[in-house]
Amino acid sequence: MKIPHLGFCVVLGLASSLAFTAFGATYSPVQSTYRPLGWPIYDKVQTANCDAKAQDFESRRATFLQMVTRSLTEGMRYVSASQSKLDPQRLYFFSDYAPRIYFFMDGGWYTSALGVTIGNAALPNGQAPSGTNYLVFPTTNSCYSNNCTTKQTNGKRTTAVPLLSGDFVQLPTVKAGQQLALAFMANLDSSGSTPQYTYYNDPNANPDGLQHMVAFFPDNSQYMIVSFEDTYQSGDGDFNDVVVVIDVGVNNANILRQAINGTLPK
Repeated sequence: MKIPHLGFCVVLGLASSLAFTAFGATYSPVQSTYRPLGWPIYDKVQTANCDAKAQDFESRRATFLQMVTRSLTEGMRYVSASQSKLDPQRLYFFSDYAPRIYFFMDGGWYTSALGVTIGNAALPNGQAPSGTNYLVFPTTNSCYSNNCTTKQTNGKRTTAVPLLSGDFVQLPTVKAGQQLALAFMANLDSSGSTPQYTYYNDPNANPDGLQHMVAFFPDNSQYMIVSFEDTYQSGDGDFNDVVVVIDVGVNNANILRQAINGTLPK
């Protein structure tokens, strides 16, 4: 279920509260305490634009936003979803790299979460991937959203709505021969501990057997845009309920780009 498209509310607005810095990282002053499925975090959420890598992402964010809003329109079924499917093998790593996942946009009605599993690359088998599990974003709620009536916070972080566009989590090194599998945990309960459904890269592992992720390489960089549909049986199929951008490294991107059929217009 969705509410009508109302336009994007707030861009970054980080001045509302100061982040703190520790061990070379600039962490957000508001961190979600949710731990769906009991998964641990690898590291806390860091604020947008806080280091050289984040600044590079920030320089591209407006262009990525134009692509996403043009192709993944609120309430309109994304008819090319099957051609942009995020198969598990499309997040295989061919070079060692510590990926970073940037939060981009929250377009969903539900409170959801995003996790990853890092393990040996394996062909899809209709099962949840095996390996080491981490939460990336314990909640994906953000006032940077087309869902302003429920998530508007005037640009200020709250414990219920902690994210701003460009915030990120730095993950550990994924070694060559491993994969980064995604777990999208949709419609968390009020305690933030149990999702109604969890969706994976492999549609056959999903409770409804349907695709819930699409992926694009928007330019000749190391970034992959990944968008999620949060509703069981695909709902309106607009695949913009949560959008993140994954930095997989230049070497991996150069190989993976050839395996991604979906291409957002430039």
